[in-house]
Amino acid sequence: MRPLLPDSEDYFVLKPMHSAFYMTPLEVLLQHLQVETLILTGLTSNSCITVTAHDANMRGFDIYVPPDCSCARNPKEHTDALTQLEAMAGANLRRSTSLVLPGLIRAAQMSQHVDKTLLD
Repeated sequence: MRPLLPDSEDYFVLKPMHSAFYMTPLEVLLQHLQVETLILTGLTSNSCITVTAHDANMRGFDIYVPPDCSCARNPKEHTDALTQLEAMAGANLRRSTSLVLPGLIRAAQMSQHVDKTLLD
């Protein structure tokens, strides 16, 4: 397996605190790119992932949090955080192996097409 490396088209946003939205240009960048769906991964499910998910939910993003792509200090904290994210932030908790990225991209594109059609 080869590591996932950034390429020349990737963006970098430095995150000074727990939420990826706090004091960062992330929201403006996502709006510019017309992003509607976020897949949140990393450390930790009961801290940074939770705060970012709630901020994303308040901004109207669809949220996926693959349980196998984050963790907490122990399994109970991780499970509790995931349960809370699903109930309170509307996070979809599909495992990473069940996320079909081309399908998610197509669904987002179709949603944008429907939105544009309704505005015309």
